[in-house]
Amino acid sequence: MIYVDSSVLLELYLDGPRATDARAILDEPETKVASWLLAVEIPVVLRRTLASHPQPLQEALDRFDRDVDDVGLIDAMTDVAIRIRSDARFSRCRALDAIHACTALLMREWTGQAVRLETFDRRLLELGQALHLC
Repeated sequence: MIYVDSSVLLELYLDGPRATDARAILDEPETKVASWLLAVEIPVVLRRTLASHPQPLQEALDRFDRDVDDVGLIDAMTDVAIRIRSDARFSRCRALDAIHACTALLMREWTGQAVRLETFDRRLLELGQALHLC
């Protein structure tokens, strides 16, 4: 199972230097999952970044709508909040990244399956490595 962080999708939609890597991650055959937070973060960042470019903005939002259909969005905020509150390891990154890392960790615990966290964010990557998700 692959946990997809918003940094991966944003790299793709904003044509970042790792856009090819991002597309390769999405094209992998494994099941993709993410926190429901993804459905909020991506449109907000796209609208902020592409505000003066309506056509590319709409194209990026349309691409996201297509891609997110293939990602299982996990709504487990109460469980995530309880775990983050009780586990100091989540203080190694920003709050939203802690939500992503914790959701990935809980998915591994709940399903008993290996979960690989995919992110282009350095701090989240470091936390993912500490949690044995990368």
